[in-house]
Amino acid sequence: MRSPKDLAQDDQVMATNNSSIVSKRSVERFYYPDEPHFFRYFVKKPLRRSPLINRGYHLRLHVIDVVVREFLKKPTPDGTTKVLVNLGCGSDVLPWQCLTRYREDCRGVKFVDVDFPDLIRRKRQTVLTTPELIDAFTSVEEVDGPSVVLKSDEYVQIGCDLRELKTLEEALSTIVDIPRCSFLFVAEVSITYMEREGADGVIQWASTLGNAQFCLLEQILPDGPRHPFAETMLAHFDKLNTPLKSVHVYPTLESQRERFTSRGWNSVDTWTLWQAWADSRFLTEEERRKLDAVEPFDEWEEFAIFGCHYCLVHASTSPPQSTDACGERLAPAPTQIPTERIRVQIPESSLKKIQRRFGASTTHTSPNGNTKGLCNFLGLGGSSRLQSFDIFSLHGEDPGACSFRNYADGPSSRMCYGITADGILVGGRTSPLSPLKDCWLLSASVYKLQDLPRPLYRHSVVSLGYAEPTGPSIPRALLIGGKEGPLAVFDGAYVFASSKTGWRSCKVAGEIPIPVSGAFCVTLPGKPGQDFRGIFGGGIRDDGVVTDQLLAWRLGHDLESSMPPVLTFSKLEVSPSLGNELAIRRVFARYGAACAGSIADFMLLGGIIKDCIIPGRDDMLRFRIAYDGNSGCQITHVSRLVDEEMLEGRGPPRPLLVGASVETIPESQIVIMGGGATCFSMGTFWNSSVYSFQISQRDSQTLQTDQTLPHDAEEKAPAWELWKTQELPAAQNPAPPPDLSPKAPPSKGEQGKLPKAIPCMKLDSAEDFLRVLRDRQPVVLSGSNIGPCTSTWDLESLVTKIGGDRMVVIHDSSTRNMDFVRKNFQYVTTSFRDFAARVEKEDMVYLRALSSDEPSDKPANLTADFPSLAAEFVLPPELGFVSDNLFSSVLRVSGPVNMWLHYDVMANVYCQIHGSKRMLLFPPSDVQHLAFRPGASSSNLDVFDSSDATAAALIQTDHREAVLHPGDILFLPPLWLHAGSPESAASIAVNVFFRDLDDKGGYAQGRDVYGNRDLAPYERGRQDVAKIARSFGKLPADAREFYLLRLADELKALMNG
Repeated sequence: MRSPKDLAQDDQVMATNNSSIVSKRSVERFYYPDEPHFFRYFVKKPLRRSPLINRGYHLRLHVIDVVVREFLKKPTPDGTTKVLVNLGCGSDVLPWQCLTRYREDCRGVKFVDVDFPDLIRRKRQTVLTTPELIDAFTSVEEVDGPSVVLKSDEYVQIGCDLRELKTLEEALSTIVDIPRCSFLFVAEVSITYMEREGADGVIQWASTLGNAQFCLLEQILPDGPRHPFAETMLAHFDKLNTPLKSVHVYPTLESQRERFTSRGWNSVDTWTLWQAWADSRFLTEEERRKLDAVEPFDEWEEFAIFGCHYCLVHASTSPPQSTDACGERLAPAPTQIPTERIRVQIPESSLKKIQRRFGASTTHTSPNGNTKGLCNFLGLGGSSRLQSFDIFSLHGEDPGACSFRNYADGPSSRMCYGITADGILVGGRTSPLSPLKDCWLLSASVYKLQDLPRPLYRHSVVSLGYAEPTGPSIPRALLIGGKEGPLAVFDGAYVFASSKTGWRSCKVAGEIPIPVSGAFCVTLPGKPGQDFRGIFGGGIRDDGVVTDQLLAWRLGHDLESSMPPVLTFSKLEVSPSLGNELAIRRVFARYGAACAGSIADFMLLGGIIKDCIIPGRDDMLRFRIAYDGNSGCQITHVSRLVDEEMLEGRGPPRPLLVGASVETIPESQIVIMGGGATCFSMGTFWNSSVYSFQISQRDSQTLQTDQTLPHDAEEKAPAWELWKTQELPAAQNPAPPPDLSPKAPPSKGEQGKLPKAIPCMKLDSAEDFLRVLRDRQPVVLSGSNIGPCTSTWDLESLVTKIGGDRMVVIHDSSTRNMDFVRKNFQYVTTSFRDFAARVEKEDMVYLRALSSDEPSDKPANLTADFPSLAAEFVLPPELGFVSDNLFSSVLRVSGPVNMWLHYDVMANVYCQIHGSKRMLLFPPSDVQHLAFRPGASSSNLDVFDSSDATAAALIQTDHREAVLHPGDILFLPPLWLHAGSPESAASIAVNVFFRDLDDKGGYAQGRDVYGNRDLAPYERGRQDVAKIARSFGKLPADAREFYLLRLADELKALMNG
């Protein structure tokens, strides 16, 4: 007889089913929209779980589904019945899912649900009263027996305590002939609640039933019970009075494997869920990618740590079919890494709770140069993103006159951004759907810098120092990788060299890195005038698998050259003296790690790695890099930084190094601020204190030469404490950078603000152009071969090649500046000979060629419209993407007349062939300043005018300029506003438009002759706006204005994330 206390605990175990099925119902609703839903009949009130819980439960369900599918599809001898027994089934709907997904494979299969009698009877009632459930079976019979309570040809329910194995076997023998059966037993987080002896008894018993398989999914403790996730998990189940009773005896994959092999199972495979996630047996790369389209996801550290604390065991009584890699998955590969003992300090009084993760930090010095304050900015708090920063100081004392006292009007709340050692804050996100591109300098005050060319988060950004170490300048920075949104990983790099150039795209060369986000990156020490050097490692691919890449990078020192900066990657070597290279790479290649430097070495802290948990002894590494001009970079030393007392529970509480900010200060101290993680559905763990420890410098020679003996260093670091938390109001009118020196006011005839030069570059490959395309920034492509047209085309030759009598429609203008809005020109049909003669006379005429067949319905095509010209104009092979996605190719011939300011919805390349033309371009965000009426793609503002009114408009913009000469190709990104003015008497060009969005990118359906019909979402949006405006029609004018302005503010807020 079980005691009342034991019976009460059984009730609590049964109650865990209620929470579990709500989560599974959430997964069913969003991850399986195209198949029947069965959890709905057991969940009265559905809830949408967080992306982390949805992803975790989806993986749990999916790996079991794969094992079940393989069992169902595997042939069995004639006369053998397949029996799938769900042990501790709760309200799981495995039979119905299998009959839906694998109906043909389920012929003759018997599904058996087993659980406590009370729970199984409640499940019987739901099944019997739900047609969608009961109609799946034939010959259904409700039974009032002691164990079997429902049976049919396909499905049986058994109410039985799993401790009563004799009763369970007798019940099974009443429905199947056990010796003639092939069994699969499934135990998904069920027998772990049993006493360990009882759970082991179930495993032992199942192996005695002949041809059998066992699929077990339950919790493990891969790094022991003191790991912060493990502590949170164990405390959660203890609080529910459902303690995990096997996890302390079988805490690892290896112990779980031995558990089964010692109880009659001949073949045993084991995985953590994190390993299964990356195993193609369970999920292909494409299947992993598709999950990101279900819902935005960016909780990779928390997902990995959760996955590492759950194991999947697939055991069989049959002999192994082949040698598998299970042994390789059991634990990290062994390696001899020396240990440096450290002493981690926390404040004696930790009364001030710190809840901040996924922020970033900077150091602040007093006027005499001493480190006086550390600031940890923004990030995620207990319930929302934070618009504040924590200030830390020695012993929590007033840090004195530090620059952060002046901080106000700064960046908006965000997380997963980057910040350099010199205080450049870059990008980040609000949600995974809302990446940010704004950049800030946190220096003597807070200054707004130029935006990134594209919004990014989870990127790697490092300092490149100052161009003028002793003069007023803005620090420089290098950015690599990152995420552009929930689906896209950025595969390029940017350099910020000055406020003049802003962010420039790098040309990537050498060993091209796998595109990743969340990698670590550091800059190596160097001398002025030398190339910049550094390392780049780890990160996660777009399919959610951590890479093992470790690379060295090199960047040319001349960052303001007219040519694009070249970032060259090479393999980061591992010194042979360190032993097992694969093991070193494995423990180094992390996602979400913090990297900091001391006087001679670097520290790598926290994050996640592929396949397994980072053991506490490997959580913090110290390493050294050596390099020269020939052999590249090499890791020459690695050591663990370990506080034994902390790991053994005799010292400070162990931190969870996820989302933490780390600073190294000149006094050779490492300070860890904030951090923590959501531990799946079991609570959130916060590093509620600030941690610091001292790095020893007394034995640097040993670190260079001795790689086997531990290095002892237990210096006590001064304690850093939280001084206070200070708000950082989001800027309304951000201050410009401090090194934008004032310029003399322009003379009356000059433009109020000078445009920036559009950069030039030479394409070496098609990949170069794809990077340009992804940057969505204008660039002049020089040195490309566009055919003999640059030497054979002029007005006279075109008359001969096209034919003088060929009739064309031209723009005949009364002024130099054509205005599409005011229509100060006429469309005139004339012969090409007469048109060319008028251009020669410098009349204000312009030809934009149309389709020769159907000018009102078909886009222009140079090959079809002017076959005599087509052979002499070619797009270079580097523009293969343009050719493959061609929309139109337009011949343009111009006299001394300006093309009006407008935008094109499609990307295009403007190929200058004869003469020269000045082009002015404006980024899409400048549309608000340039007199574009709602719904119009053209403006009546003459941007070439020198009047004060034009200057006042342009001073608000970020305009760019290029003068094109024969052979130049201007890449015009979509939606960039632009106008052109010839610099010669005649100008000849071919303008090629192409689609750069995929089929779902939003192009409007229907006629679009000129390639500038607005995208479908905008056209629909304008209709919605009109409906909204009409809905306010009956309100008084002031109320209508008030609420429409409020809605406009909401749209702006959504636009800004």
